[in-house]
Amino acid sequence: MESTEQTLPQNPRTARTAAEVSQTPGIPSEMSTTVSLLAKSVQGMQNSLGSAYQSMANQLKQSMEMTQNMNNMMELFLVSSLTITSRIERSDDTDKPLLILTTANNSQIPIPAVTGVLTIGKDNYEENKFERSVGSHATLCSSVITSIKRGNKETRKMQSSIYKRIDDKEVAGVHELDVLLPGMKCIDTFELNLDAFEPWIIQVETGLKSPGTGRRLSKKHECCVYLIDQCTILWSPGDGTREQGTEYIINMMTTPLRQILKVPVTEGINVGMRVSLSSSRGEYRIEGTVGEISEDKQVVELWMWSEDNSAEMQYILERICRELSILGECSDQQQIK
Repeated sequence: MESTEQTLPQNPRTARTAAEVSQTPGIPSEMSTTVSLLAKSVQGMQNSLGSAYQSMANQLKQSMEMTQNMNNMMELFLVSSLTITSRIERSDDTDKPLLILTTANNSQIPIPAVTGVLTIGKDNYEENKFERSVGSHATLCSSVITSIKRGNKETRKMQSSIYKRIDDKEVAGVHELDVLLPGMKCIDTFELNLDAFEPWIIQVETGLKSPGTGRRLSKKHECCVYLIDQCTILWSPGDGTREQGTEYIINMMTTPLRQILKVPVTEGINVGMRVSLSSSRGEYRIEGTVGEISEDKQVVELWMWSEDNSAEMQYILERICRELSILGECSDQQQIK
């Protein structure tokens, strides 16, 4: 007597579903029910695992996005907390312009691995780009770090600066500050040796390390070196006389006039005082005298001229007078032929 049981095919391509097996004639109903339940359980388990895996993937993606957003916010916060300020003064010894560069951490979070480079150059308006000056350089005069500990200000001298002029040989030796603590300031003084008597721009790029990814972040700052910053300035009593030629009348506030034109602190500003401006090499010279002083002593009127009537000298005269008008906080400038 032939058996009524049939052997299930082993080839996956010809395998039948559990429902087909359960409906196959000759298979006991108990077995077909068990196979059907087992198939449903496996299918349900697969669906559950798939949902769990998808949920875990979504949560992991959200977690990674949140971590990335938090890291981006931290980087933006650190970069904004790193402040760079600058000013130009003149050396009392050499009368050359000095760059005073201050880098500070204004946050309550330490900023790691701070370093930077200086680039001296000028804008090329024809080609719309910044051109680095090969003949100009900055020499470090001093570098100090100030910090506040337990309410007391502490100052520490550094052997080198975190900034170097952008040059392949010098960049390799840039000193890196391990960490800029909250409230800490780096004050660097550079003597500027400029290639020509022209307006210059100093680009400052300060870098720090991201605490999350370790990649380098940067912040940029620019400082202008005007013609007046490069002039040797001498004051004398004078008699109020003026030479014939193109003249400019400039109105300046008393305080910036003293600071910019280096009026001796022991002397007052009087009508008729004479001031002489000259480039470091002596090829350009401008004369001036105090014409009038306001009743409240807050505004001083200067008469500026040059005995050299060449086009180049007249451009320099006009440029310096415009600088004095802007820096002197008074925009009133007149030209007299």
